[in-house]
Amino acid sequence: MRICLVNALFHPFSGGVEKHMYELSRELVRQGVEVTIITARLKGTPPYEEIDGVRVHRVPCLEIKVPGFYPPPLILAPGFIRHLKRLDEQYRFDIIHLQNRYFVSFNATALYCRLRKKPFMMTIHNARPVGISLPVTIGGLTYDWLIGRWPFAMADRIIAVSKWVRGDIAKYRIDAGKIIPVHNGIDVSEFRPSAARNVRTQYGIGDAPMLMFVGRMITQKGIPYLIDAMPLVLKAHPEAKLFLVGRGSLLEGLKSKVASMRLEKSVIFSGYMSEEMLKEAYGTCDLFVLPSVWEVLPIAVLEAMSSGKPVVCTDAGGDREMVRDGVNGFVVPMRNPKALAEKINAVLSDADMRSRMGAASRRIAEEEFDWKLIAAQTKQVYEELLDSNHP
Repeated sequence: MRICLVNALFHPFSGGVEKHMYELSRELVRQGVEVTIITARLKGTPPYEEIDGVRVHRVPCLEIKVPGFYPPPLILAPGFIRHLKRLDEQYRFDIIHLQNRYFVSFNATALYCRLRKKPFMMTIHNARPVGISLPVTIGGLTYDWLIGRWPFAMADRIIAVSKWVRGDIAKYRIDAGKIIPVHNGIDVSEFRPSAARNVRTQYGIGDAPMLMFVGRMITQKGIPYLIDAMPLVLKAHPEAKLFLVGRGSLLEGLKSKVASMRLEKSVIFSGYMSEEMLKEAYGTCDLFVLPSVWEVLPIAVLEAMSSGKPVVCTDAGGDREMVRDGVNGFVVPMRNPKALAEKINAVLSDADMRSRMGAASRRIAEEEFDWKLIAAQTKQVYEELLDSNHP
């Protein structure tokens, strides 16, 4: 089986979609699938390389930095279809699988497959842009109805990374019958509980209760609500530290908010962290918190679960498909600092609960979200599509 994965951005660019493609492609190769990735050639990346058996071809592009725009950067590749055609003729792909609808040059994959009568698939990593903010809702829905929904409409099969997003995208008048839920995955051998002290020592956390957030500093992540919850957390746990990992357009504003609330000693911004340090931070924290107002199925929650940590998150998107309320964490209403603080305090106050929920998180990650399982499910979707095209 010869599969081509397509997206404008890929490793070493760091993001949820890119991490998904990186892990999925490597595991598919281990399971006997021939995988080629076609992506944009960002500055400093080679035109071709092999990563653990995955062929990675990078095509020339215009890389436009748009401060405050998400996702960064904006990629234009006017000659993309020419390169896709050349590589398809070279490798004779059985299925071409587009991973993102927000890069117009790469959306042309759908038209190429339709004209060539070649099986075409999409993955839904992003739901309808509804509920983040009014400008994002208006702009995002306009884009999707004019451009973004068409690759979905033309796809033979669509993989949804959560059951929730399957129903959400179907509201674009997409046939729900061709949308198949296959969750995001996690490498459970890489993210594990840790007794290391480097992160706690480096950031002055010591033995204090450590709350952790990982993600972009953008509106959809709801970080202001978590900061607003901290005074209530500190009232019950005066030594608690909130460790915020990530960068983004709201970073400076969030730092100003923390300063205005006089929380500088309790809220720590790490900025960028290396992968190894990040794994240690997950493994050594007491609790992972995700206060998002919009999600699909965030990989950061899976990383925390695989690291054996309880999770407090909001009921955004598919979060409930990972966090079972009262089992491996708690799910609270969005935009509710009081509810966040209440559940954070409950977990911090009960060592037995933390241990029980952390063990449940690890078990769920191993039994339901390991990349070996997710890749096998994806491979099954490929096989069923090929069987349906060749009765």
